[in-house]
Amino acid sequence: MSSHRLTFTDTSLTDGQAAVWAGALDDRMLLAPAGALSSSGLAAVEVLSPAVLDECLARDEHPLQRVELARRHYGSVPLRATVNLLTGHGRPGADVLGPTAIDGWLSALAAAGLQQVVLLDPLLELARLKAALESASTAGLTAIAALPYAADDGVSDETYAQRAASLVAAGAARVMLRDESGVLTPDRAHDLFPALVAALGSTPLDLHTRCHTALGTVVALEAGGLGVSGIDTALPSVANGASLPSLPSLIRVLQREHRHLDLPDLDSLLAADAILADIADQEGFPAAAAWPFDLATYVHQLPGEVAADVRQAVRERGRWADLHEFAAECAAVRREMGSPPMVAPFARAIAEQAMCHFDGEQRYESLRPVLRRLLQGAYGTVDGDLRTDLQARVGSLLSSESSSPAVETDLEADDEDALLAWVAGVTIATVPRRADVVPYEALTPYESLARGLLERAGRYATLSVHAPGVRIHLQQEG
Repeated sequence: MSSHRLTFTDTSLTDGQAAVWAGALDDRMLLAPAGALSSSGLAAVEVLSPAVLDECLARDEHPLQRVELARRHYGSVPLRATVNLLTGHGRPGADVLGPTAIDGWLSALAAAGLQQVVLLDPLLELARLKAALESASTAGLTAIAALPYAADDGVSDETYAQRAASLVAAGAARVMLRDESGVLTPDRAHDLFPALVAALGSTPLDLHTRCHTALGTVVALEAGGLGVSGIDTALPSVANGASLPSLPSLIRVLQREHRHLDLPDLDSLLAADAILADIADQEGFPAAAAWPFDLATYVHQLPGEVAADVRQAVRERGRWADLHEFAAECAAVRREMGSPPMVAPFARAIAEQAMCHFDGEQRYESLRPVLRRLLQGAYGTVDGDLRTDLQARVGSLLSSESSSPAVETDLEADDEDALLAWVAGVTIATVPRRADVVPYEALTPYESLARGLLERAGRYATLSVHAPGVRIHLQQEG
């Protein structure tokens, strides 16, 4: 039996629903499984991420209200958010969240009820990560530093161990190995995890892995026996594929092997999942499904919902047989952009650029905005070599576009709407107002029938349903 306690964080409400339901889970749905999840014994529930923040704004929901609502309904279970120090909206001066923005935003999240934060700097610029980790600690948050993982040749276990140790030196309370592309294999894990644990000393190691190759569950099961302390998971309705391993599946295996007996309550988790399954059935959301193993994943290394979107786009083009061709182009674009980690904001921009070329556009005839900013050095220094001809084409940053913290001087750190606008790249005028929210309630079978008929009534002159206890007649006038 493992000598340390293994804990689990649920990401169904963030990465899970983003990968499987295309981000459709709104504030009403967020509240529906609160009772079951809060009593399940989870280490934390993640309620906000960069993708969810954008989804909230698109639905005219206030992201901070989402945290406030969760705090009121999820009881004592700690709430977590993921915050990326690099943005993808291209607002001048806000490519990198500087000290004023990150300090104010983390304080606002803590005031809304957040208790933990995963801080992600894809380029691992330690100076700005250190400042962000200090801001998180000052705000009273447990500061978790993300360590991006990629299946790149030449990056040794020792290199990852050194990076992990540097995150602890920068002030991380925990370090999370973040395999958002699902490319970590059990064989690599057996060498990598012990190296990371040794480098971290008393600092806990967490794991965030995906199931793109169908190996995520195996990696998660191995992790607990190799020194990992916390694992990100999802409920079955929004697990597997581009999402995370299913926690109930992990628990069943661990129970059968008599490992880690202090586990979350399976019945409570299944009750929460039943609620999500009812929502999916009611709203017509897609069912979660495992993806078969495919080597293309190790070539394009696209994360989470980006990989899901690309698979759908390739199928819609009728070019599924050419998936490996797309993967090769994706890898080529990444290489020509200096091989940045395949996480936000770079991954989607690289995928979109590769898709343009895949669709027949001359290579780099157009250039995605995030890649333009990357070439200009707005985000910092990448490990690989940039294409010099493309750098010459986009030119240098204007002084007014500098990512220097001095650009933040006009930002009011105590104005949460101004902070949200800065982080999201929108105007204050478009920041949503808070509104009353009640938990999602599934319709009765009769209500579902009536709603379905009303949605179809416009196509028919007359619609009638007759059954024991039911009589519905809809008729178009005129």
